[in-house]
Amino acid sequence: LKVDGGGEPTLRFALKSVHPDVRREVLTEVTAQAAEPWATPLLYEFFNDPDPGLRAEAFAAATRKTKELAPVEAALAARFADARRLAIDALIAKRTKAAQALLAKALHDPDRDLRQLALGALVDEDAVPALTVAAASEHPDVQARAAAALARHGDPAALRPLLALATAAEPTDKGQQPAWLATAEAALLGLADLADPA
Repeated sequence: LKVDGGGEPTLRFALKSVHPDVRREVLTEVTAQAAEPWATPLLYEFFNDPDPGLRAEAFAAATRKTKELAPVEAALAARFADARRLAIDALIAKRTKAAQALLAKALHDPDRDLRQLALGALVDEDAVPALTVAAASEHPDVQARAAAALARHGDPAALRPLLALATAAEPTDKGQQPAWLATAEAALLGLADLADPA
């Protein structure tokens, strides 16, 4: 129909549809015209599509023929947790320093499970620089696990965050107490591994 002039404007117009099948047709067109300068940014917009199937298809299309981290980084900033998980899984599989740097960004994810997934990969890889940054995280669960991993390396930088977490006051809100207890326990175990006389 060449709505709105055809090409990218037409696709952007159709992308506003409430119907996933219409948006899927847009995705098909975008992937078919991947060489166009507007195609990649438009493809990345699908990482925030309301339909989880379209988000997954777009991520697969964006990462299929490239080893670049740009599409993964774009998905890491998506508003949907499933798209961010696809990005984290892809970064874990890459096992490179650049991938570890992006995994460190995922330690700030609002979803606790995704933070822990990224952190687990960094702990498994013994990525000490990323773990040092994570030990200063705003999230106590990330901070405790990262500092405990550093403690196993005998890193004295682990002492301060572990002491702070182990001695944090018990919250009055009963809903927060299990998380506080798990964090304090992880911190105490980290302090035991560190075995610092201080």
